[in-house]
Amino acid sequence: MVTNREMFYGVIILTAVCLLGIVVISNCNLMTYEDDKDESLQLVVKDYHYKKLTEHDSPEESLETIWNYVYQRQYICKEHEYLGGRPLDRDGAYDLCLEGRLWPIKKNPDSKCVLYSFGVGGDFTFDDEIANKGCEVHSFDPTMQLEDGFKRDSGVIFHLLGVSDKDNDRDSNGWKMRTIKTIKKELGHSDQFIDYLKVDTDAPDGGGFEDTVMEEMLETGLHKCIRQFAMEIHMPGPLTNPKWLARCQRIYNQLTSLYDLGYRIYNTTDNVRAARILLKDPSYSQAQAKPGMLEGGSTILWEVAMVNLNAEKCDF
Repeated sequence: MVTNREMFYGVIILTAVCLLGIVVISNCNLMTYEDDKDESLQLVVKDYHYKKLTEHDSPEESLETIWNYVYQRQYICKEHEYLGGRPLDRDGAYDLCLEGRLWPIKKNPDSKCVLYSFGVGGDFTFDDEIANKGCEVHSFDPTMQLEDGFKRDSGVIFHLLGVSDKDNDRDSNGWKMRTIKTIKKELGHSDQFIDYLKVDTDAPDGGGFEDTVMEEMLETGLHKCIRQFAMEIHMPGPLTNPKWLARCQRIYNQLTSLYDLGYRIYNTTDNVRAARILLKDPSYSQAQAKPGMLEGGSTILWEVAMVNLNAEKCDF
């Protein structure tokens, strides 16, 4: 939990960052507010104007731009929990912000709570822990050998389908795919908030489906009714490959578009767990993979958790 003293020093440091121009922004403002009757200070950095990447930006510029962005702590959550993950190294764990305005069920156990979790890969630990907090949890994965509609002891309901930009009962991989808008309708969640949306998926041709999800959020207005959003960003290299460069630029532009709509990063975790095991090097860091992103075949994985400060009900 962040103390008032830590918050104070955070304000001082960030003020210095703004004044010295350490990051390239405009309208760098600090804002504190009260959450209901809780007078603990929270820090929100607002009104940044992020320039979008274009096809004219080089691989080096694009990598440096998204690298700097994902490590920005744009919001300080006063109370949060790191939940789930395998015991060995917490792979599969994600952060949950427990502030009342972002997690209403904490203050009102009778309130409706919904979590959608895309990408299970056999690990329900995060989903189970959220369900144990009284939330209605739906887990989605078209690759698992489980019966559609299977209900776990925790109450988590499994769906044998994946997320896509279009509805398809059987795609080229033989998977049943749905948009989130369709899923909300089919599950009877129209006009309801998604209290937590988690996306940790792997695409057959490399990368993941997180860009597909963000595109739907931005194009349909789905972004409005999501309170918290966590995802694993898959960034394959080399970025000299036009396909991967375009993906890098697209994801950065989507992230900053969500920022413009009220989304703030409060936690970023480097997922280098598998690399540490494979390389037998417990000190291996994401920075060691960075040079290989330009010419080599490195892949960077970031687990990014965001809160939506402008959440409101959707009209679907």
